[in-house]
This record gives sequence, C-alpha cells and structure tokens, in this order.
Amino acid sequence: MIIKKIAVGNSHEAYIEKRLTKELNVISSDDNNKGKTIIIQSLMYCLGSEPVFPSSFKFEEYYYIIEFEFNSTTYIISRKKDTFVLYVEKSILIFDNVSELKRYWTKNIYPLPEIIKNGVQRIVDPDLFNQIFFVGQDKKDSSNISNKGFYTKKDFYNVLYSFASLGGKTLSLAEISLEKAKLKSLKEEKKILLEKNKILNSKDQSMTYISKHSDRVAFEDKIKQIENVRKNLVLSKNDRNRTLNRRIKYENTLKELNSLNRTISTGELQCLDCHSTHIGYSSSIKKSFTFDVSTKEVRNQIIESITEKIDSYTEELDKQTSEINIYQQQLQELLSDEDISLESIILYKEDVTDIDKIEVKLESLEKQISGINSSIKESESNSKETINKQNLLMKDILKVMNDVYKQIDPNGNLIFDDIFTKKSQVFSGSEATQFHLAKTYALAKVLKHPYPIVIDSFRAEDLSTDREQIVIDLFNQLDNQVIFTTTLKKEEIGKYNNVSEINHIDYSSHIPSKILRKEYVDEFTILTKKLMVDILN
Repeated sequence: MIIKKIAVGNSHEAYIEKRLTKELNVISSDDNNKGKTIIIQSLMYCLGSEPVFPSSFKFEEYYYIIEFEFNSTTYIISRKKDTFVLYVEKSILIFDNVSELKRYWTKNIYPLPEIIKNGVQRIVDPDLFNQIFFVGQDKKDSSNISNKGFYTKKDFYNVLYSFASLGGKTLSLAEISLEKAKLKSLKEEKKILLEKNKILNSKDQSMTYISKHSDRVAFEDKIKQIENVRKNLVLSKNDRNRTLNRRIKYENTLKELNSLNRTISTGELQCLDCHSTHIGYSSSIKKSFTFDVSTKEVRNQIIESITEKIDSYTEELDKQTSEINIYQQQLQELLSDEDISLESIILYKEDVTDIDKIEVKLESLEKQISGINSSIKESESNSKETINKQNLLMKDILKVMNDVYKQIDPNGNLIFDDIFTKKSQVFSGSEATQFHLAKTYALAKVLKHPYPIVIDSFRAEDLSTDREQIVIDLFNQLDNQVIFTTTLKKEEIGKYNNVSEINHIDYSSHIPSKILRKEYVDEFTILTKKLMVDILN
C-alpha cells in the first residue's frame, strides 16, 4: 500500500501533500505547529482511526482525502465526520460509518483481522488495527494501546494472532498452572463458607431453590443460560430490525433518486441553486457529503453505490436471521427441560431477593470459579500446536525488537520481554522513542504487513544523529512505504537535503498554525469533483 496524496480542506482553505514516494519519506520543519501532525492525522483519520488532531484545529469543519495504491489499484477515499466516500475504478461508494468501511475493506481491499470481543466475533476496528503500523506524536504509552477504552491490550494480541492466522489469545501452560492454583484456592474458600453456613444446604422442601445449595446452583445455572440466550436473541432481533430499517430507507432512497423526488428518508434530494432543477443528494441526515445528481452520470454512480448497500444489508439480514434461528433453537431446548418451567423461573426471581450477604459472597466465588474454569477450558481446547505457534510469533517479534534496539543503542541496557512494558517501567530520554521504533519495525518485519509505516515525530526525546541514521538505514530495508515527521533544530536545518535514501519534504516555510491556505482550494475542489462531492462549507 502506497500513500500518494493527502489532502484536507473545504471551500475556503485547503492543503494538499502530493510529494510522497514509495520509499522513506521525512516531513520536517524548523519549528512546531507547521502542519506535520495535521497531515499525518488526516491520513489516519481517512483510514478509520479516531480523530487525534491538535485541540486548536476544528477538524469537523473540513473534508479529508487520501489517494493510495494497493495491488496496482488506485483508491481515493474521503471522510467528513463519520461518513466516507470511496472512488475506485470509476465507481463511487458511500459508507455511513466506520463499520461499513471496514466490512468493505475486508471484503474488497485487504482482510482485517477478526477477534472475539465480549463473546462476539467481530472485524477489528481500524483504530486498533492501525496501531500495528502507526505511532502518533501524542499518547505514546508503551504500557498500553492508544485510545484505550473499548479495546484492551489482550485485543491487540488477538489482532496480531488473527493477522498471522493463529487464532485468539490463549493461556500458556505456565498461566494455566497458575489459574489452576487460583481455582483450588477459591474452591477451598467456598467449601469453608458452606461449612460455616449450614442453612445453605438445608433439605427443607420449601427452601429448595434458595437454600438447598446443589439444587440452587443447578437452577441458577439454568436461569443464566436462559437469560443469556434470551438476551442474545433480543439483541440479534434488534440488530436485524435496524439492518432491515436501513435497507428499507435505502430502497426508498433508490426509488426517490429514480424519480428525482425532493424528500427522502436516508438522505435528501435538495435544491442547490434555488428555483432550478440543479438537484443534489445528501449522503446522510447530517449532510456530511452532497452530490450533484442533476447529471445522469453522477446519478447512476450514486444509484450503483446504494444498490450495493442494499445487497450488503440483504446479506447481513440472512446472516442475522441464521443467528436468531440458532438462539431460538437453544431457548426451546432449555425450556423443554421437564424440571424447570417459566413459572418457577418467575417464582425464583421473586424469592432470590431474600438471599443474605453470605449468598452474595458465595455467588462472587462461584463467578470467579466459573470464569477461571471457562478460561482454562478454552485454552486447553486449543491445540498445543496453535499455542506453540502463538508463542513463537511473540518470540520472533521480541527477538527482532531486541536486535533492533541493540543496533540503535549498542550501549543500552533494556531487554524487552513483551510488546508492552509494565506500568511501573519508566523510560528516560530517548528510550521510549527507541522502544516504539523497535516495536513498529519488528511488527512490519515479522508480520510482513503491506501497510505504510507512519511515525509522527520519529526523533522525539532527542534521538542522537548517529542513532537516527541507524533508524533510517533499518527502515529503508523494509518493503513498506515509510512516512516519518520531525522538527529540526536550528543547526540541523538542511540536513536531509540531497540525501539519496530520503525523500525530504520541508514544511519550514509554512506559517505557524496555518497550513491550510486559499491557493490550494481550486486543486482541492478538483479532487472533490472526482469524488462527485459538492463542498458545502
């Protein structure tokens, strides 16, 4: 994948970076606030990452465009807010959110990893996946992923395993041993608790469901199973309803476009020039993008894009219906048990509120025991071969990380035993920079991913000139396109000029905090016209 052009702007001001080559690129300036980070974040924003623009930059007011080449095919993708427009092989495709973009990307450009998250298999979001090849200027936390929240470090490991076709993260044999020891301790604590509270083992028939422990546990497990299936069934039906509503809206949109009616549900056919037949189609209620559909050519492109959306939602509906049928079958099987009825479930739910604090403690222990049992069972069910391959993958990555670190800093005393550091580990000077450089290099070298390596401020924390040259030589050995940025000291200005292995792009002439300029608007408008987008603001 080669980034050829990065553009940002609107009808008032813009900037276009088109000097990038497939080799190692260094974007430099003689001071901060010259626009390097805005250009890098514009690139990553178009690739689906969360926005991390400078706080003073009102990013929602602009359109973002990148042009890239992948497997000899040229793509142009534009983003405004959560809406994307993709131009490929003279076709226009519109995506209303990141989820639609990642599904298309996986199916048509390059498969994104799939991981299990909250019990559901899902295509990983670009914001996490992009961290394989991107290091931002801010939030460089060596102990965790960037923008942590929905995703965790474990998810990042799973992304790596999935990318390498090695499945999800499992426990190592040593970790399984530790979990079993913890399990034994919890069971012993549970046993002591039951011995101290004989009432929990009462044989009184009236206390069967809430006091007779063995019956209560079995019944409670059944309740949980039914509740989980019911919950999944409701969620799946809600998802299917939303998908159906989207498809219906787009079907109505298609009818409106064909008849050129002026009001639609999903988007709007609106008058761009008052009292004229100059008609536009808005991609969403938020009007992130507007297309002039007065001409047959543009109208046909929009119709093709919407038709593909309808087909995609139809495919999704079939998948969701299959999932619903599975949950319905599971629920029928659970409720067919003669020992349990819906009436007893309701009765139990009313009585269970009287369980005392001991029962709460017992429930907590049982949850921990159940969780550990599930974790152990899941790990042991995976083949030893898969576990070994996962361990070998991490071993290979760490070996390259440590080798690269030693090349960059021969006198350094760091030893990396994981791709994340411990929270208590604090780097000094350029150690953090060297860690991120080594990690990004190792991931590219071992995974052999095709994406460009993008590092904003690659010399942070005063990476010395000697070490910098080693870094440049190392990254030049990779097949990936490389895009670095850096701020030069006064005495360093001109150091990259006429260096054969570097494509130097100098931002020193830019006015501080004013990379966007009026003189780029005409060229930016030509780009948006290729995407058949009318700039509104």
